[in-house]
Amino acid sequence: MSLENIVIAASLLLGIILLILIIYLISRVNELEARAFSNQTTAATEKKTENEPQKVFAGLSGRELWDEWVSMANGGDDQYGIKGDRDRFLALLELHIRSLIKTGVEHGASGTNEPPSNPLKIKMLRGEFESYLPSSQAGRLYTLGRELGASEDSAQKAALVAALTETVDAISMGIDAGSSLVESAMRDVGQPPSQETEEDLLPLEAQNTETA
Repeated sequence: MSLENIVIAASLLLGIILLILIIYLISRVNELEARAFSNQTTAATEKKTENEPQKVFAGLSGRELWDEWVSMANGGDDQYGIKGDRDRFLALLELHIRSLIKTGVEHGASGTNEPPSNPLKIKMLRGEFESYLPSSQAGRLYTLGRELGASEDSAQKAALVAALTETVDAISMGIDAGSSLVESAMRDVGQPPSQETEEDLLPLEAQNTETA
């Protein structure tokens, strides 16, 4: 093989090696750019998630929220991650129950018969939420409260209070809330309206927080 052929072969080999090296470098640059873009996107998404306020009750409200809590009380999974909002949910129900009874008592005293809507919008410290109770129980709370407001017989009042307590207890059992819900929801019953203060309209949990 002549020297000229050797030089040509070496040049071709060197050219091929350089071409392979260039292709490799281009692929590496593209890979690094892709990784950098992916990291930026992930970081931006995580930052956005951190800055977004967590929705109370995972955005559930009304009957959806009630049904989900009943499901968990019966052994279902916490699929929306709302178990941490238990105290707030019980406070919401407490206000709903107290509102139904209070409205019923006032309507009974005035001769009005206008049951509140169900779900009912309840104002709390964190905003306004829709609370739902089974229609039969919500209607019974209002009706018993109305009869209580219209009655002047002490024996009948005692029987109505017992019936109200039984109804609230049934609600509490449905969501495995325990006796605390019954006690807090019934604490207004029997009190003269003039004795109610702005603090009395807050859930018991909220009052304890403010006092602490």
